[in-house]
Amino acid sequence: MTEQTGRPLGSTPSVSAFDHDLELRFYRELAIRRISRRQLLETAAKVGPLAALAPILAACGAAATPQPSSASPSTGPSVAPSASASAAPSVSAAPTPVPSPEAELNVYNWADYIGEKTIKGFQDLTGIKVHYDNFPDAETALAKIRSDGKGAGYDIHYPTSVDVPALVADGVIQPLKLDLIPNAANLGAQWQNPGYDPGNKNSMPYMWWTTGFCWDGDKIKDDLTSWESLWNPAYKGKLMMLDDIREVFAVAAFRLGLDPNTTNEADLDKMAALLEEQKPLVRTYTTDDIGTMNSGQTIIAHAWSGDVYQMYDDVPNVKYVIPSEGAVRGSDTMVITSGAPHPIAANMWINFNLDAKVSAANTNFIGYMGPNAAAMQYISKDILGDPTVNPDIALLDKLVELLDVGKELDKYTQRWNALKA
Repeated sequence: MTEQTGRPLGSTPSVSAFDHDLELRFYRELAIRRISRRQLLETAAKVGPLAALAPILAACGAAATPQPSSASPSTGPSVAPSASASAAPSVSAAPTPVPSPEAELNVYNWADYIGEKTIKGFQDLTGIKVHYDNFPDAETALAKIRSDGKGAGYDIHYPTSVDVPALVADGVIQPLKLDLIPNAANLGAQWQNPGYDPGNKNSMPYMWWTTGFCWDGDKIKDDLTSWESLWNPAYKGKLMMLDDIREVFAVAAFRLGLDPNTTNEADLDKMAALLEEQKPLVRTYTTDDIGTMNSGQTIIAHAWSGDVYQMYDDVPNVKYVIPSEGAVRGSDTMVITSGAPHPIAANMWINFNLDAKVSAANTNFIGYMGPNAAAMQYISKDILGDPTVNPDIALLDKLVELLDVGKELDKYTQRWNALKA
């Protein structure tokens, strides 16, 4: 496993959590002692905040109360120190000891899908060494972490939300330790209880997107609005489709007015037949929509919205549309594998990425919007104002999320393999 960072696509704002030695030591001491913010507040309510913080401040070598992360919840009781505080037990005497964070962490994520300074920031803050591997497509990644049923030695994986229910059912991922992830409070309301994982018990949302198509406005002058454009013979050999079973079948479903989550055999046959008609026009099925457009291999591409944002430097006049017939909206998540060798460090990694400024730095670097409401104030105005990556909520509400179809996925897979044969 190799340590890597994302591709430099733009500037990243500073993250205050990286810059304050006091906060760094305080955060690390909390992690080592396995004290959650809730436990800290409960103890403070009983014995007073100074007594509650005393052992931690002593360990940090600090002389004043540390400031919480900008993304940490600020709610909770504030009680003045009592005369009997010195006789009360301290937080360090927590009745349920938990192992200290492990020294390493193994992460498995898409390439170029994290902030430029996120890995280093986590390492500097926690002292945990991150080994960071990339996967080329979702199918490869799922096959890898399922290879032993426990995650193949990785701690953190980034599956699409549609895959989470099956990973839970098959025991490939483990429940999160939510008391170690207080920054979950930063999530927008619509992300705190998602249908694919109620209560975020097994996953945390990372980034979200829409799936439409893009084209080089210097080479295609038309104002395209329909999925029908991806069947235009004029683009033969210059068209790219995503190498993603459900996304591609969804395009055919939208064109035919069918449910993209259908498992009806007749509907799937119609979708497969339509994709067979398109196949002679397709130059490639790939997840590298950025590379094929930036290199000029294709001039029109089935694409994820955040990837289009990353094309701007090389294809300045790139256009993107959410087609009129309908489109997919989706999200990627952060999960911990059931066989994770470093589970405490893994929960800390998820919490770190949900920090408001860290989350915003990830968005500003990769161009994908995150579900983090507290991060909005730190996200680039260029991104917030770009309907490609941040469309109007009324439009988002009309889009379709791909659902887990369980064993019925085999029906898609058989037709997909025949299409690509």
